[in-house]
Amino acid sequence: MRVFRLVAASLAGAGVLAAFPAGAEEFHELAIAFSEPPRVSIDSDPIAGDEEFFGSVAGIVETDGAGLFAGASVDCEFDGYTFESRGFSCGFTRAESVAGVCLFTAENGDTAVAEWRCRTGATMTSDARCEGEARWIEGTGGFAGIVGDARIHSDLFLYPTEGRALWKGRWSAPRLAMLVH
Repeated sequence: MRVFRLVAASLAGAGVLAAFPAGAEEFHELAIAFSEPPRVSIDSDPIAGDEEFFGSVAGIVETDGAGLFAGASVDCEFDGYTFESRGFSCGFTRAESVAGVCLFTAENGDTAVAEWRCRTGATMTSDARCEGEARWIEGTGGFAGIVGDARIHSDLFLYPTEGRALWKGRWSAPRLAMLVH
């Protein structure tokens, strides 16, 4: 499986006013609207029926209750594979297991990086989607020291529908630099 990593911007740079008090972890929810379907390359093994894939997807944070990521651009790279899974009709279907990294970039150039993974999931009342978790791993400027994690609910990558992802969790940026003029 190919693994792609986004390189975060340099940790040097100006900070912004703290969005959270040091050490606070608050519940947050943000929605990402993807600007187009994922760009995907697929490697197939016709004998085994396996498919590995990798690609990228870009979008913007459409809603963010805390305002920390409001309007930020989002660039994600991912890789994954398909596998046979049981469907609701007691038949079998192809499902996805995907992992990746997303770079969130605010309008002022501050960045935050999150690693994530998800697998195909569905319920009796919803369509198939990629369900999983994300973990913030680093940030610059106003996102410096970001920590926390989230549950994610996203479109599938090989068969996208709405072009959206929802992240719900607890995170904070406890080491935000104070910019005083």
